[in-house]
Amino acid sequence: MIIRKLWALCALSFLLDSSGIVKAGTLTTTNDTIAADLANALTTGGAGGITITGESLNGNHFESIHNNKVEDIDSSGVFSTVGTNNFGLSGSGIVISTGNAAQDGTTGPGLYEVTTGFGASATPTEASLLNQVASAPSGWNDATEFDITFTAGPNTSHVFFNTVFTSAEYPVFIGKFIDGFGLFLNGTNIAFAGGHPVNIDNPGMVNTLFPDDGGGKDGTAFQTTPEEGVLTLNGSAVITYSGDVTPGSTNTLTFVIADANDTALDTTAFIQGLGNAPPSGGTPASPPMGTPEPSTWAMMLLGFAGLGYAGYRRAREPRVA
Repeated sequence: MIIRKLWALCALSFLLDSSGIVKAGTLTTTNDTIAADLANALTTGGAGGITITGESLNGNHFESIHNNKVEDIDSSGVFSTVGTNNFGLSGSGIVISTGNAAQDGTTGPGLYEVTTGFGASATPTEASLLNQVASAPSGWNDATEFDITFTAGPNTSHVFFNTVFTSAEYPVFIGKFIDGFGLFLNGTNIAFAGGHPVNIDNPGMVNTLFPDDGGGKDGTAFQTTPEEGVLTLNGSAVITYSGDVTPGSTNTLTFVIADANDTALDTTAFIQGLGNAPPSGGTPASPPMGTPEPSTWAMMLLGFAGLGYAGYRRAREPRVA
């Protein structure tokens, strides 16, 4: 049984610099709940070729008092970068999270098992999408969903965007609390890395804070934000996903992320560069297992890369010798 404990924030915090990891730049997230702002940030830096005709956001919010000031805690926001961060992100984009987006998406103190719990259940529609990404027998919680409707230009037959997926669930709670993230183009999930859905059980997850914790793979070179795990593919945390569209057609994109089985331990996604050509800096994603791989990188780049807070802390389960 998982035991929950309340830990003092100061007892759990430490400066990222104390880990010996040197950062040449910063990643900063500002909370934002205006869907139009997110839509604009999502396409900034993209190649164009699409026209957004509608957007909607279903996220989470509460107010917190910190240093005698009321702070808005939101599960969505926009990020910007200065210099080079360890994720490899550049420019700007959006953040959706199961916790405090501004905290989880910003370079700063490392908070062990960082948590913000909103205590909100996912909607039935969100749950039906998330069930295609991972298993949550006790239900999905603290979901954030961002939807856009767009028209493909006359020369647009594919859409692309970069994504970074991070989680505080990894590596201690793999196989138990499988927080997940889905990217649905016209109702079909197109987010697969290494042929697997984007969740904390994906074999590409690496441990960005404690390389020997819970048996996770050492990924400390990628540490940027407080969350302990990040999904990587071929040595990159920035993964480019893509999907096919019909020129001139109207299409929908749904980005959804949620906590599996409880409301503890944050999971966050960064998304940027939506357009009709691959944004720079990303590694092309792979299609789901069983789908033939493209024969060349050129084909991938043409579009066949396919379907390709503070709150409580969960104590770790006793290790088995």
